[in-house]
Amino acid sequence: MSLNAVIGWGYPVLGDICDVRDGTHESPKYIERGYPLITSKNLTENGLSFEKISFISKADYDAIEKRSAVADGDILYGMIGTVGNPVIVKKERDFSVKNVAIFKFKEESLISNKYLFYVLNSDFVTRQIGKESKGGTQKFVSLKVLRGLKIPLPPLDIQKKIAAVLEKADQLRKDCKLLEQELNSLAQSVFIEMFGDPITNPKGWETASLDCLAKVQIGPFGSQLHKEDYIADGIPLINPTHIVKGQIIPDMNLTLTPEKFETLPNYHLKAGDIVMGRRGEMGRTALIDERSQGWFCGTGSLYIRITSPLVQPVFLNSVMSCSSMKTWLEEQSLGATMPNLNKKILHSIQVPIPTEELQKNYLVALKVLRQQRKEQKEYINELDSLFNSLMQKAFKGELNL
Repeated sequence: MSLNAVIGWGYPVLGDICDVRDGTHESPKYIERGYPLITSKNLTENGLSFEKISFISKADYDAIEKRSAVADGDILYGMIGTVGNPVIVKKERDFSVKNVAIFKFKEESLISNKYLFYVLNSDFVTRQIGKESKGGTQKFVSLKVLRGLKIPLPPLDIQKKIAAVLEKADQLRKDCKLLEQELNSLAQSVFIEMFGDPITNPKGWETASLDCLAKVQIGPFGSQLHKEDYIADGIPLINPTHIVKGQIIPDMNLTLTPEKFETLPNYHLKAGDIVMGRRGEMGRTALIDERSQGWFCGTGSLYIRITSPLVQPVFLNSVMSCSSMKTWLEEQSLGATMPNLNKKILHSIQVPIPTEELQKNYLVALKVLRQQRKEQKEYINELDSLFNSLMQKAFKGELNL
């Protein structure tokens, strides 16, 4: 999207109409309780997140405040790592910021913070920043770049009308995404309703240890694979980072050569296998289907291959990925620098054995939910496209306000 001159609009750089500064660059000493220190990971589309936050002392907070105080109505913007994700501050508690830009507004400001919020989310700002941002794996955008961003600036009354239109459309998108999240969590609710918590087994199902129901295969040792075994667009391999919300998203820039793949048959995946991350976050699983069969179990993963007719793959996958199982697995790994599953832990799992009919009914229910999620996802994608089109028209002065 390019900016075309609209009569009566200005096209300044942000540094001329806003006070653009940033948070501390220092790394204060973290303490157990104190003042929250906000970084880019705490900026979300739903506002500031105070989960997984670090805390600093009052002395460090006071020192940061002298240069980088954050006020109600300011906009925060990620500068390092995750660049962007603007958030309008609703200051309900004191906090400091680190490596985050602060857009502050003058008393008689020429720009509305809600209008600027949507400008910062626009395609033409994203492209300006993309050209100037530095860094390889760790992206970075400087204050100089942010201050030099060229933006469309209609009169204040027009800004407020544009922001109101975009806010309504944006809220519709958020409501639809919230429904998608509810559909995602509904699957686990259905599982618990039908079978109960698999750890406490309140419905009193007969149980069997996992090693009596399935084969557990740990992924290959790092020494079995070497740098020259990896290519782009080869055989996809599945490491924990490739398992996202129950789906497999392979990195096609880091795949296995067919030659190496053939020498390690024990790690070839088949339809019905449950692939699972064995390092880091527990309970990250996905079911191998026709699309992903023949892929490779990576070094940070393992797979579970059912050998008994007593459990169905979809049911067992839900057992292994439910929240109570995740908590239990984390407890078994306490004391380790990085949680790491092994066969001893997995073989000790007692799996409830509901009737075959109930497991089949669960599969039918999941298919209905998956179809609903698919339709909702398609609707959200359509709304995203419409919203982006609406933003382009808004900042080109083409809305009928």
